[in-house]
Amino acid sequence: MSVMPINNFISDNCKNRVRPTMLRDVKTEALLVFCRTALERYFAKIDEAEYKASVGTNEDTIYVYETLRSLLVNLQDSVVNVDYFLDLVELSKQNPMFRQLAKSEEPLINYYDVMAKVIRDHYEDKPAFLPEFLVVCALDNWIAGEEHSIELYPFLKDIDFLELMSKFEENRKYFEKEDECMVKDIHELSDKVTLNLKSYKYKANKTRVSKTRKKKSN
Repeated sequence: MSVMPINNFISDNCKNRVRPTMLRDVKTEALLVFCRTALERYFAKIDEAEYKASVGTNEDTIYVYETLRSLLVNLQDSVVNVDYFLDLVELSKQNPMFRQLAKSEEPLINYYDVMAKVIRDHYEDKPAFLPEFLVVCALDNWIAGEEHSIELYPFLKDIDFLELMSKFEENRKYFEKEDECMVKDIHELSDKVTLNLKSYKYKANKTRVSKTRKKKSN
């Protein structure tokens, strides 16, 4: 069975991927991978159900969701999604070249997993809610609050995340669920997501010895 070339594998998921070289920028990439994945799944779900999401007035709704759909288009062009990781793991079991690629992607995958674990734990016993607002809050936390560089992703500079958040803030009652304020819940969750990403330190596994090197040393 033939395996597709690596360049085709990457471009099939993301045509113009921006790949950082500094670990601190890889953290930003990981957050954007999370955002792309969340928005893709969210919009696919509501489009399939022919559901019209809303927040506040019709004008507010158009502003919020057109902005987020435009953001998704840019993310799909410049960062991969979680499906790329899953496919890469499977291909790495079949081909040494993909194993090498998987190894190079290890920091990005680890950073993504740190955030994914926070989300899984938070929604362990309840359904996820307002993923689009979580994306907005997490990006605002990371870009404005933590002052991380977004030079590699200039399209982020065109988005007013505070304005987007305000549309949800002004309509808190609309997003109450079983007497719980979902807007507040998402703010707290986004804080955990970005704090865990910020504090996590990637450590390469330097103790692992390849089978080839092991044979030579014997």
